[in-house]
Amino acid sequence: MHDGGEPTIDVEDLLRPDEQRRFRRLCLATEAEELAQLSEVIDLHLSHIMRNAGPVTDVETAELIARSLTALVGSGIDFDGDARAQIRGAVEYFLLTDDASGDLDDVLGFDDDARVLNTVLSRIGRPELAVDLPA
Repeated sequence: MHDGGEPTIDVEDLLRPDEQRRFRRLCLATEAEELAQLSEVIDLHLSHIMRNAGPVTDVETAELIARSLTALVGSGIDFDGDARAQIRGAVEYFLLTDDASGDLDDVLGFDDDARVLNTVLSRIGRPELAVDLPA
């Protein structure tokens, strides 16, 4: 964290401007114990996606994002405050229903969620959990 105690979030080169703004707002200081509790919220959101999926909903990408986020929140104690805030931001971004593209109504609906997650994974040194997106 920088001197002000807030997370240092450098994402200009990896995220689109609308994604940057939303993501930064969602990066909240989070203790490891709080992060671990988000696993249940991720599961509930994935269940909501599965129940409400339309014909173009990319359920597979949603499942991959949820799996990766669950692994991250379960290992929150391994990360410093900046990393935990970024992980929290990625979780909260995934939970958004009104993000850059409609998650349930667009075949690319979860691509922005995956970009945010992959950016965080790159920044915190966990690229093995990245979600592959078509080129």
